[in-house]
Amino acid sequence: MSKKIGIVSEGVSDFWVLRHIITRYLKDQDLWVLPLNPKQTKDGKQDGPGGWGLVMKYLEDKEKKLIVEALKEDFEYIVVQIDTDVCEEYGVKHDLTDMGAFWQEVCDNLSNRLPEDFDKSRLIFAICIDEIECWLIPFVDTNKKDCQNTNRCVNIVNKSIKGKDLFIDADNKNSDGAKGAYDYILKQKKKPKDIKECSVHNYGFTKFVEQLDKME
Repeated sequence: MSKKIGIVSEGVSDFWVLRHIITRYLKDQDLWVLPLNPKQTKDGKQDGPGGWGLVMKYLEDKEKKLIVEALKEDFEYIVVQIDTDVCEEYGVKHDLTDMGAFWQEVCDNLSNRLPEDFDKSRLIFAICIDEIECWLIPFVDTNKKDCQNTNRCVNIVNKSIKGKDLFIDADNKNSDGAKGAYDYILKQKKKPKDIKECSVHNYGFTKFVEQLDKME
């Protein structure tokens, strides 16, 4: 029987990355990974606006949209993704001196926005320090310093794929042109052990993989 996982993310590009990581890392499991928010059109484009603010709005929805949709689709797990580059705008101090405490504070911030009757044991947090493209650096770059970077990560990734006629626009990551770049980057790491090795460079990525391990 397939296991259904719903993803609440800032945008469709974040969904692409998370779906690849989940399905490849847990390749021996029968998984069905679907977007909860934002939705996608039939051709895979983002259906409507995105951003961290709408992640919060979706979690806080007074009509309990998350619970209703999770039950309707029978999702076993819900992944909630957010970048930390603007975390102070949603009430968390940007302090990387204690990654563990910082990660936990962001998780708590998200968790506390959910309805009290939501089963939080079903949550998986994808806290991207400071953006999900930081997770992708080791997919295409072997320089340890680059891989541990937590800012201007899109620039580093673009530099690594220069010459492939591919580009991610930092201001429009969900564009049609960016899809080819993400596809190319993600195809570089398909094996569970490779994804595990990539995850050690970013605390948020490490914690995400740890949560996937518990699913097994």
